[in-house]
Amino acid sequence: MNRALLTIITIFLATSTMAGSYTYDIQQAGYDFDQYDLKGEASYEIFIEEFRRFPWKEQVGKNTGGSEPTISVKNKESKIDYWVSVIGKPNEYAYLVGIVQPKMVKTMFGFGKEKEVRWLSIYIAEQQQTVEGTFQLYFAGKIEELHKELSGLPLFTEQEVR
Repeated sequence: MNRALLTIITIFLATSTMAGSYTYDIQQAGYDFDQYDLKGEASYEIFIEEFRRFPWKEQVGKNTGGSEPTISVKNKESKIDYWVSVIGKPNEYAYLVGIVQPKMVKTMFGFGKEKEVRWLSIYIAEQQQTVEGTFQLYFAGKIEELHKELSGLPLFTEQEVR
């Protein structure tokens, strides 16, 4: 088999495997925190289409005691979830991007044994292009590069997810 064909097959198999690893859901403004619309399989292209047509401006600030509007993507293989939401008002808002991933932490106020927990870090992204760029890294499996990109954004909060 020639080298070019082998490369194409390898890329196709990697893309097919990765595409099947991702699913996504959507929360509209005001949904209960455990309420969401399952959408199915995700890819970067599917995410971008949903992200760009989502009514962020119309829904921001209308949570009525529930969740803010959010698109969440889950990777079944890596167990890393990545999502985008908004805060603010229709005429002035910012995106929040959150990553939930396994993390080793020490118990007993940092003196005990290490255990793995699900850790949430939320960052503020003011530009649509920033959100799209970080999701491109996420879908490409470039998690170290994603962390580097996120570290340049203001940290909103972080905590263990229970």
